[in-house]
Amino acid sequence: MSKSKSNSHPQPGSVITLGLDIGYGVVKAITDTQAVVFPSVMGHARELKFGQESMHTKYPGDQITDEQGMWFVGDLALSQIPQGELLRLRGRTANEKTMGNAFRLRLAKAAIGKLLPNIWNREPVHLRIATGLPTDHMPDADELKTALLGQHLIQTDCAELIANVVEVMVMPQPYGTLYAHLLTDSGEINARHTYMRTGVVDVGTYTVDIALDEDGEFKDAESGSVESGVFTAQERIATLLERDHRQKIPFSIIERVMRTGVFLANGKSLDYSAEVEDALSPLRSATLNLLSERWKRGTTVEVIYLSGGGAELVYEQVAVAYPQTQLVKNAQLANARGYLNYAHFAARQEAI
Repeated sequence: MSKSKSNSHPQPGSVITLGLDIGYGVVKAITDTQAVVFPSVMGHARELKFGQESMHTKYPGDQITDEQGMWFVGDLALSQIPQGELLRLRGRTANEKTMGNAFRLRLAKAAIGKLLPNIWNREPVHLRIATGLPTDHMPDADELKTALLGQHLIQTDCAELIANVVEVMVMPQPYGTLYAHLLTDSGEINARHTYMRTGVVDVGTYTVDIALDEDGEFKDAESGSVESGVFTAQERIATLLERDHRQKIPFSIIERVMRTGVFLANGKSLDYSAEVEDALSPLRSATLNLLSERWKRGTTVEVIYLSGGGAELVYEQVAVAYPQTQLVKNAQLANARGYLNYAHFAARQEAI
């Protein structure tokens, strides 16, 4: 799942602007020239008894070292760490309050290491980061800023550098999608976006977030989050497959079944489309309930942008209830791209 579009070395003294979306399910990070996407999971590193070199080639940047030891992150963690030992963020729980920002910081370090491979000797790199939190979690913004600001040693299998984070901007997560439409890639006002009341629905792994903007003003009373998401369907499908086949099924296969409705068992394709539809029902209901609670029938919302990794899974149902809904292109990266746009916009404002 990890992707990178280029491998440019930063100019000495330059500041790299980064849009960083640390979702509960997937990390998305983007600069003007590069993008990476990888699962938001990690586990303590294990000794690989065979194929270490091929693992490095297949999962570049997924091995990271910090003061807590050595870690596997992302796809390497999913591949090599038992399910019971994988660490994830799951909502605003007591567990997240104690480990959340340390967890996010480690994932941020992994993302930076992936974006800046082949930089060694602890070379300093200066960064501005724009990121987000679920709408109802915005009171934690100052703590997240504190965790990300300053100098961080990044040691991965692909890089060893000092990330000097000079500025952090935090906004409600769905606002990333909003800024992907309100602003251009260079941070200018997008003249083609003429709507006054714009809604965003961000369907993530563990939360569904909505935000409403009225001519550049965040409408708090009409925005919010619900602790639901794609995981509700994933867990139901995992339980069903384990019951039917008497063994735990890897996450990658569960994800494939959810997206295709087909399970390959003993070399034969089995149709699970009806079961997948049942499994998706709670996610769709939670999304529609949140929209109804905050926007009622949506009469005054001129456009609704639907984004996030689960956007396609709920689009048909949301579009029936709210026909002004638009499925965002490359929905999973929309927030990160919008964060980057906003950071460029803020830089332009500072220069005026």
